[in-house]
Amino acid sequence: MRLFYHDAEGRLTGQASGAFSPEELVSLAERQLFLTVPDDAAFAQSYVLDGELAARPVAPITINRTEIPADKRSKVKIAGLPDPCVVLVDGEPVTVAGGLLELTADMPATYSIVFDQFPYMPWSAEITAT
Repeated sequence: MRLFYHDAEGRLTGQASGAFSPEELVSLAERQLFLTVPDDAAFAQSYVLDGELAARPVAPITINRTEIPADKRSKVKIAGLPDPCVVLVDGEPVTVAGGLLELTADMPATYSIVFDQFPYMPWSAEITAT
């Protein structure tokens, strides 16, 4: 038997396989924080939705370019983000409304962009400004 443990929001927090005592299963069932899953279930790509194992959605994120001149005019446009959401730009949180993030650069560098908002699958990119 294989189990996925999850929190109240549906985020998978652990997994176990093997034989479980009836007491262990009753204890888990009372807390409703586990699912019995098929052996081939994908842990990192799944979550619990309405009591069932479901594939984590992939946000339809697009990026128009990953290289720009460091002229503070040229823009990188990242579209398809959930509205609202928080994106990390070089580790700093940026709140995005309307699903579109536009970035410019005034000095040459490589910038890290990370979107990681449950239940969506994480997404990341690097922007190089020259």
